[in-house]
Amino acid sequence: MEKQLKVASFFAGIGGFDLGLENAGMSVVFQCEINKYCQSVLKQHWPNVVLRDDIKKLSAKEIPKSEVWCGGFPCQDLSLANQGKRQGLKGERSGLFYKYSELICEKRPRWIIIENVPGLLNSHSGEDFKVLLQALDELGYGVSWRVFDAKYFGTPQRRRRVYIVASYKTLLSAEVLFEHNGVTVAARQGIGKREVAAKESGNEYKESNYYSIQHAGIGRKHTAGPQAKGFRNDGETYTLDSRGSSDAVCKTNAPFRVRNTTRVSGGVDGSRFRALGNAVCVPIAEWIGHRINYVDKRFYRR
Repeated sequence: MEKQLKVASFFAGIGGFDLGLENAGMSVVFQCEINKYCQSVLKQHWPNVVLRDDIKKLSAKEIPKSEVWCGGFPCQDLSLANQGKRQGLKGERSGLFYKYSELICEKRPRWIIIENVPGLLNSHSGEDFKVLLQALDELGYGVSWRVFDAKYFGTPQRRRRVYIVASYKTLLSAEVLFEHNGVTVAARQGIGKREVAAKESGNEYKESNYYSIQHAGIGRKHTAGPQAKGFRNDGETYTLDSRGSSDAVCKTNAPFRVRNTTRVSGGVDGSRFRALGNAVCVPIAEWIGHRINYVDKRFYRR
């Protein structure tokens, strides 16, 4: 049987990277996640995988041999949603990147995948991203990065994130994130069966069956850019976030609260909202995983 690439997952959350990379044919052998709720999800789906909690207390000796390391270190200090409070990599949460890089320094895995908010690119006028690139470069990695939006990978959510791939002692990372003939992406997906308000004749409009609304939407125009709040009925939701103001998908005549509707549970509570808001888009992780497998086979497993 063909050898599977082994994955060590850091800042694992509810396992978005883990599931995506497993779907791509890899095997998860290690996870690190401090949040208790997320730990319960990981234990349910990966009961036999070694799980550690605080990365600050983690020793490199505890991490089993693995060719692929993945993780999206906390984004709160980098996010544009925290305008005026962005501490960048100097922040306590996003600064955990330094601990991550220390572990990388000791183990030097073949592949590294990092996911974060696009704000990483311009935090402190780009100085934080420069620090990240220099750190990986000094450890011997060739680094490539690209911003992907989840709505082009088969999900009904607008979610732009920067994905960084680093390859040890090579520039094969560019082979992973960039294809010579372009990237084929999934068609946009809507939220279940819906009717978007559309003019039929005269002044009459079709009634919409579903809309997406954010809790922080009052008084915020939908034209306010990436952080726009409000409601939309075009089958696409705003970016799920971790602050409890995530999207609720409702029937048009429903009261303002999360209800049982297509693909949305009425039991979505604060912990699940935060976990989903911090989660990595599984289809994107899977796409990157397939690309790493393809490149790795050509150059390392011939």
